Amino acid sequence: MTKPEKTWVDKKIKRHLWFFMILFILFVFLAIKHFIHDNIPLKLPVFAFLIGIVLGSILTRIQNVTWDNKGKQIIKNFDLFGGLLLFFLILFNIFKNKIVHKFIHLEHISAIVYTLNAGLMIGRILRIRHQIKNILVDNRFKR
Repeated sequence: MTKPEKTWVDKKIKRHLWFFMILFILFVFLAIKHFIHDNIPLKLPVFAFLIGIVLGSILTRIQNVTWDNKGKQIIKNFDLFGGLLLFFLILFNIFKNKIVHKFIHLEHISAIVYTLNAGLMIGRILRIRHQIKNILVDNRFKR
């Protein structure tokens, strides 16, 4: 009777976006916890969050999100760079005291790093969604 709706976005991309959203929520929660607990001035986490958004958007430009004419949907090729970025984010969290302590007071590092990571995740989400929107607009007559 009713035809199932065609999805234009590959399931892998949707899973990546959900994963990034879960990480974003986790990092925001942890940043708020440290922000309140350590009594950090608001300007530092906001600045780190904005830097994270910009970096996440720039780093996502490297990904290859394209239109697949055979499958008639948007696909993302193997994202080695995204995996490496996540690996380095984890390393950054582990070694944050040694890396960042020269620029930021030690008690503020956790909140700053979490807000930076939250910004990276939301920057990636926004950029991927923007790429998907542009591809769908460009290929609306090819479907």
